[in-house]
Amino acid sequence: MSVRILVSTTPAAGHLLPMLPLARAARDRGHEVVIAGGASIAPIIAGAGFRHAPMGPATIREMFAGLPDVSAIPARERVLVSMPHVFCKGIAPVMADGVAELVDRWRPDVIVHEDMEFGSWVVAERLGIPHVTVQATAWRPHVRALASPALRPLRDRFGLPPDESDRMLGQVFFTTRPPSLRDPDAPLPEVTAELRPIADDRQPGDDSLAEEAFPPRNGRPRVVVTLGTINHTQVTVLRALIDGAVAAGAHVVVGLGADPASLGEVPPGVAVHAYIPMSTVLPEADLAAYHGGSGTMLAALAAGTPMVIVPLAADQPDNGDRGVAAGVARVVSLDDIDAGATQAAIEAVLADPAYRRRSGEVAAEVAAMPGPDVALDRIESVVGRGA
Repeated sequence: MSVRILVSTTPAAGHLLPMLPLARAARDRGHEVVIAGGASIAPIIAGAGFRHAPMGPATIREMFAGLPDVSAIPARERVLVSMPHVFCKGIAPVMADGVAELVDRWRPDVIVHEDMEFGSWVVAERLGIPHVTVQATAWRPHVRALASPALRPLRDRFGLPPDESDRMLGQVFFTTRPPSLRDPDAPLPEVTAELRPIADDRQPGDDSLAEEAFPPRNGRPRVVVTLGTINHTQVTVLRALIDGAVAAGAHVVVGLGADPASLGEVPPGVAVHAYIPMSTVLPEADLAAYHGGSGTMLAALAAGTPMVIVPLAADQPDNGDRGVAAGVARVVSLDDIDAGATQAAIEAVLADPAYRRRSGEVAAEVAAMPGPDVALDRIESVVGRGA
């Protein structure tokens, strides 16, 4: 039986990529897949060969326009602004309208959304369409609690009762976190099932680029530096990570997320790329120095690569907490960022074999998690049962 699957995401690579392996598995099994989201993710969707239904804002960043400047807010508290105002009151209503119009034309059998895309949940509940959630961000019940009151006007507009927040996740919540990265103080919901995280971040031609990323070791460690695809303007943080890694004697590869010229001059031997797939470069690295974004974190964990994390915002402080608790990372506070602090953290991780050993143990946990075919079996079962 062919199933029509609508994949819905907020407009950022880090939110789409966790769902791509599942979308590919569905396509390989003969199902029809459409991916809904903003214009900024169109190249990724096209590169993966899927049909794109453009809707909602082009980027998450533009939804901060008109809001108070959050740069002075501590990194851990910025989500208190972004969750209600950006994801719930900003993105969710326009995504709900776009999904509702697409559903009217295309009639999907099931909706697969990531955990920060709320508009499609409202439409699914209103129309009785089965829906499931794929985890793209840290599981934070206290943060998700902010979504329910912020989404109340949208629920009212679609005729949903006010007490439907327990149904946001749908019939299944696919966690992408291995056991060692789960917070024992934040139990996962009853509808949880595991989905092995796969860093599906390669575009045509990326493999050869990654193979040539590092020079021969010559006794020097290899460090990957990145702030993901949207934080390239955080030049102070980037330079502190780069300079600290260079001072630690490392070969350094930077995934900038923008034109390398925008970073300016870097120390000799530092390779700066507009984009480089973490899934191919991290297995060749001894350490990842980055912002704590979920996508990079899971790619590093799958590769068994220890980390130095400088959390900027969103779920990154929580990811840093879990990385430290699991023994795979050290955290440098944004308040303390400079080349000396990052050098000290990088040298400490590289000098202690326990970080590499624990990273390998967590990599084994990742490898043991069920893959997308198992998750697709579960989704097909959900479709068979109906909403």
